[in-house]
Amino acid sequence: MRSKVAGEGPSEIVLVKQQGAMRTGTNLVKFALEENFTNVRVLVNIGRWKHATADTPFTWHGENWEVPGRALDISTRITPAELRTVRAAVDSGTMRYAISVRNVYTWLVSYLRFAHWYDDPPLGELSDLGDDEIIAAVQQWNLLYRSYLELLSNERCSILFRLEDLHTAYEGTLERSRERWGLQRRHRRYTSPQRYLRAGIDGQSRSQLLESALFDRKNQHADARMGELCGSVLDLVRQTVDEDVVRAYGYEVR
Repeated sequence: MRSKVAGEGPSEIVLVKQQGAMRTGTNLVKFALEENFTNVRVLVNIGRWKHATADTPFTWHGENWEVPGRALDISTRITPAELRTVRAAVDSGTMRYAISVRNVYTWLVSYLRFAHWYDDPPLGELSDLGDDEIIAAVQQWNLLYRSYLELLSNERCSILFRLEDLHTAYEGTLERSRERWGLQRRHRRYTSPQRYLRAGIDGQSRSQLLESALFDRKNQHADARMGELCGSVLDLVRQTVDEDVVRAYGYEVR
């Protein structure tokens, strides 16, 4: 939706709601859009969690926005006037959506390692995990990305941000966003972050997303972590993943 948001000045602001699984580059998308365009506001968890399915109802009092099952003080995230504007966009069906996705195979490696980041002793091979945990993760990927297909069927309102494209065709991806949503460039050249980003929170400036660690570029291409999926784990993925959904997002079934 293009509308005036309180406190943002006279320019029309394009409101964009984020959706996508964890570890798919949602923080990178927020930075990329808000750093490179002046008339966009990326809504991370306003209305509903960014990692929720597309059929999850929106709520307007902070319930389930950031932690499922809990409510937060919405005054720390958005003003009442801004929230009314967001709700109007959702109710009228004119909200824009940024859908983040990543190759399910490399996503699974990243997601499971992140889930066990603080394990002591550290997680060794993914095959050390129980089959049920691996299957549940892939089933959740299936559920999320089946649900987002309906949003993506409306090309005017929704754009798919594949993490692989952001690393290999960053400028082209942003140019497509600019053309489709009427975004206004902030810089002569598109700016990309050189460092990993912390979790995006509504109400923070784009500069607050920056972390200190540099990107490990060798791990950013599509097949970088396929070697961590040993035979037994890959067999579980093949048995569980929805191949039609994989293909719908432009990926190959392995």
